[in-house]
Formats: sequence, structure tokens, C-alpha cells
Amino acid sequence: MPRGWAVGPIPGGARSDLPRRVESIGVYGPAADRLAPILSDLVGPGHVRACSRWDGLDEHIDEVDALVAFKFPGRRFPRETILRGARLRFLQLASAGVDHLGAFDPERLTVSNASGLHGETMAEYVIAVLVHLRWNFARLHAQQREHRWQLFEVPTLAGCTMAVIGAGHVGTTIAARARAFGMRVVATRRSGAPHPSVDEMFAPAGLHRALSQADVVVLSLPLTAETRGSIAAPELAAVPRGGVLINVSRGGVVDEVALLAALKAGHFSGAALDVFEREPLPAESEFWNLPNVLVTPHISSEFQDWPLAVAKLFRRNVAAWVSGEPLSHVVNPALGY
Repeated sequence: MPRGWAVGPIPGGARSDLPRRVESIGVYGPAADRLAPILSDLVGPGHVRACSRWDGLDEHIDEVDALVAFKFPGRRFPRETILRGARLRFLQLASAGVDHLGAFDPERLTVSNASGLHGETMAEYVIAVLVHLRWNFARLHAQQREHRWQLFEVPTLAGCTMAVIGAGHVGTTIAARARAFGMRVVATRRSGAPHPSVDEMFAPAGLHRALSQADVVVLSLPLTAETRGSIAAPELAAVPRGGVLINVSRGGVVDEVALLAALKAGHFSGAALDVFEREPLPAESEFWNLPNVLVTPHISSEFQDWPLAVAKLFRRNVAAWVSGEPLSHVVNPALGY
């Protein structure tokens, strides 16, 4: 691709009268130095700015037309620095969620997320932790440590109902995997439109109807103003006692005080929590010590070489951008995803 190739109208809502050239691109994240060489043919090796320091983006943000940005674990995402980039017109986020970016002007900046990349891995995580909890592998490991041979009955997944709250790309991929285990799936999505992997779909107003049927609840909602705190005490109580809760969404969609109370009261037989309101989860958090909870470090989307997959998605989107083709997973700021 010739450096600085001018393009036609920019898809995704960005104004077509803004500069339509890609002369310099940026890579921001822990693996930036490793990823930069595979992007150099887009603009030439001297026109890729790699920033592998959390606090180093200021040095080059005004030089790039397009940027792929990863989060540094445990560090604040530099949204203010990114949004004031003088030339920046296209931003590729490395995650499915976009809450860390916040509000932006779609007339000035086109943003894409990576929601299409993480669905398979997150579905594997959900099935893995569900089997772990239902088969009580914690008990089996304890029996092994004690050299104790003791049988117990295990509830099967076939015939159970999973409620997927947030049936986007990730949620429907999870639903398909659950169906393969013989589970019935109900789900919610903004449109309420049916999906072939879901037996019964609800609009958000039907949340309690979906939860009331669930043996297993999976949260895969984006974090937006509407979904923040939407799973609170009434929603948790709507789930039949003895159910399993799995959260691969964002910690902020759940009222964690209410969740702690429900877990302590034994309302849920088990929970797998991959996301929390505050991350890393503080050492003093009560979630660490609850016997019916599996705490994982926001790992459900961390498949092997996933930064490379994001870089390849960025390549495809930049190529589409300069040729006037539709981009993948353009974010609508009005919806928050």
C-alpha cells in the first residue's frame, strides 16, 4: 500500500471532509515493539510509532493518523491523550469492551473494537468453569490431596437452562457451545431479535423472565450507562436458588455488595468471576475467600498470541479505511459498543 494513499469517504460515521490519508500509524501497548514490524508495510518502516511504555504515548500521539491501542494491566487507559491526538482519525481498540475509552466524537474519530476476536475463547472459558463448578473439581482435588476415595453424584448439564444476559457476538457464541452440551438457552439482547443458537430471546425488559428460568446465568453485557449496576439484588434473587453465575462481562454491571450477600447466603451453588469493579482485585476483597467462588484474573479473553490477532485486525481495518470499504466492528458511541 503506497504511503499516504488518499481514500474515498470514510465509513463508520467519520466526516469525509477531514484529511483522508494514512502516513503514520501507532501501536500502543505492552507488546508494541513486537507488533510494529508486522505493520510497517502499511506505511513504511520509518512511519510506525511503537509505544511500549504506559506513560509514553504523549511523545508520538500527534504524529499518527491511525492507532491500535492495548490496555496495560492494572493501569489507567490514556483516553485523554488518545482523544487529543491532532491527526488521529482511526482508533482500533484491542478489547471487545469500550468503556475504558468513554465518550468520543464520531465526526472526528472512527473507532473499532475487537469483539469478533474473543468470542471463541470466552465461550471455552464459560464451559470450562461451568464444568469445574458443576462437577465440583475443588472437592475432587481436596479428596486427592487427602488420598480419600469417595463417590458423589454430579448434576449433568444436559437439560439445564442457561440464561445469557447480553447476546452479542460473545453471548451467542457461548449459547452455541451450551446447546452442544444439551442445554436450553434463553437470552437477552437490546433488539430482542431471535438468534438460531437461542431457544427464547428477550428484550432487556424481559430480563427477570430470563433469569427466573436459569440454572446457569452468564453475564456478557457491555458496560454502558444503561447496564452499569443492572444486575442488583432483585435480579440476583430472580435466579432460582442453587444456580451458577458466571461473569465475563465487566465488574461494573453487577452490584458487588448485593452479589457478595447472595453468595454468602448460599443463593448460588457456585460462581466464576473473571471481572470486577476494581482490577486487580484487592487482596482484602472477600471474593477471594468464598468457598463457592472461582476468582480468575480477567483471563477469559487472553488466548495465545491474541495481540498478534488484534494487530492483524488493525491491518485489515486500515486497508479497508484507505480503500473506502466497510470496517469491522465500528463502535457506535451512542450505544457504547
